[in-house]
Amino acid sequence: MKPIAVMLIIACCAASAGAAEKGLVIDGSKRSITLPAPTVTLKKGKGMELTRSYCAICHSLDYITTQQKFPKARWQAEVAKMVKVYGAPINEENARIIVDYITTAYGKGDRS
Repeated sequence: MKPIAVMLIIACCAASAGAAEKGLVIDGSKRSITLPAPTVTLKKGKGMELTRSYCAICHSLDYITTQQKFPKARWQAEVAKMVKVYGAPINEENARIIVDYITTAYGKGDRS
């Protein structure tokens, strides 16, 4: 591990400890946040509910609705990135359903 990464981790731990001392930790070590109500409604279609439930775990659905009309290959790459890079808990079958839905509702259809 590079020294800068180690220093960053130590700084984050120190900041967290400092935050706890300042009363930002509630109920012992339990922390909670209240997210704002979703403001984006996805277009109806096969796979909409699955897409909403998985994608909203990590990000606003605006990230889907405000994108360009990408071809299917691009949406496949985006969903694969969410799984492989960011650890989204989406299995292959659900990833296929999500890609099909987003491509149909917000992309260029099946054209690549």
